[in-house]
Amino acid sequence: MMGGFGFEVSFSPDGETQAEALAGRMRQAAAWIDQQVGLPWAPSLFVVGPEDWPRVSMGVPYGIPHVGDDRIVAGLDGGPLWEALLSRCAPHVPAGAWERLTDVYGDPPDLRPFVDLLVVHELGHVTHGESWAGEPAGLWLDELASNVILHGYVEQVEPWWMPSLETLFDVVRDTPRRLWPVRDLDRMADTLDGDWTNYLWFEFGLQQLARRLWHSAGSKAVQGLVELLRGPVRCQEEVLGTIATYDADVALALRRWARA
Repeated sequence: MMGGFGFEVSFSPDGETQAEALAGRMRQAAAWIDQQVGLPWAPSLFVVGPEDWPRVSMGVPYGIPHVGDDRIVAGLDGGPLWEALLSRCAPHVPAGAWERLTDVYGDPPDLRPFVDLLVVHELGHVTHGESWAGEPAGLWLDELASNVILHGYVEQVEPWWMPSLETLFDVVRDTPRRLWPVRDLDRMADTLDGDWTNYLWFEFGLQQLARRLWHSAGSKAVQGLVELLRGPVRCQEEVLGTIATYDADVALALRRWARA
């Protein structure tokens, strides 16, 4: 266990360096998020290897950072899911896009810089609790809000990591739609029962829209989406109407995606 961050940090053997780096980022992100919308509390951070993952995680595949109960859990390495994602996409990625990928992540690609940024996304979920759990629009709205937080944080606090944040989701989303058996936004939750690569395709589409929202409205978009999630549950059309006040094209893209 490691102190000095304002929250507990636990790690597997040989994980101290990684845990210290992620805890430092999480501390910076907590301060930034608190300035944007207020952060009710800071969860503990667990940075663990595959042998400790089942003990502290919440049923999520190894290597996927996630939050729940009283903790954020991250892997000591990227894990096989990220390798499976690249294997699925590689035959369908144009040469120029693959060159962009390897320029950023190396050859063969090491996606760890991207994965490590996701602790900020997970911290974003803490801003509003689970008041929309089980609602049709709740999952994608929750993820969109955390993705706007992630994009805003990286652009303002750690801008040198922007290529690591953006390149993966741009390249994956440029693959043919036929690769992804579940594509309707309203069915995003169904992909949690699969191998999770299809789920990541949804997340990356929401990250692209989050980038547009941040560039259109900045902190106002963060505040507006979090306030939606903190307030009473609203129907999808009301949610899209609110989003349209920040960027009408993003609202239109979500509407078309939901009905694809």
